[in-house]
Amino acid sequence: MLFLAVFFGMLAEYRLEHIIEHQREKKYIRSLIRDLEMDIASLQTSHNNRSIQIGYLDSLHILLREKRMDRMNDVYFYARHINRHVNFQYHDRTIQQLKNSGNLRLIRNQAAADSITVYDNERMKTSLIQLEGEIELRRHITFNISGKIFDSYAWKNMTDSIGNILRPITNPSLLTNDITLLNEFLFRIVTLRGSMLFTNRSIQNSIRSAKRLIDLLKKEYDIA
Repeated sequence: MLFLAVFFGMLAEYRLEHIIEHQREKKYIRSLIRDLEMDIASLQTSHNNRSIQIGYLDSLHILLREKRMDRMNDVYFYARHINRHVNFQYHDRTIQQLKNSGNLRLIRNQAAADSITVYDNERMKTSLIQLEGEIELRRHITFNISGKIFDSYAWKNMTDSIGNILRPITNPSLLTNDITLLNEFLFRIVTLRGSMLFTNRSIQNSIRSAKRLIDLLKKEYDIA
């Protein structure tokens, strides 16, 4: 009788621990879904803003190639956006909590665990690496070339008190007509445009991956 009492006591304790861990697992899953939803929103905003900037680069390339001196307000406005990074935020709070606390073991659903790992290691980090390369291209153009072409006074006056970019109205001129320098600038613009397109493709893959992961988690954990 004593043996049975101890056995059933251990069984009840094990069952209680199992229930508690399942509740913790589902809590983490709900938190992860919220992070994924914020990822999607951040990625989509970044994608949309980058698409606008790609249009600016296309217009900038055309205006400079055609030597449209009457459109210098637009040239300066489009060029001013080169050093404006279109970042996105990876909301990995829950994933980091799971890793740092050793609670990844709580995710007992293998399909969910594998998909979380793929999203963290492949999708989002690939997009972040691509973004870093794009930012480096922007910096190179801004600090190594733009200052040789654009008037610093006009450049400075193109931002308001909170940093918004304003289109100039004085039709400022370029500092140089050096064909070689202008061609290098345009070459870098084309390279940056390609990098931005690649970043947006990577972002689209991350968005699709996040949506699939949300659908999987909601299905596997019966979350509405």
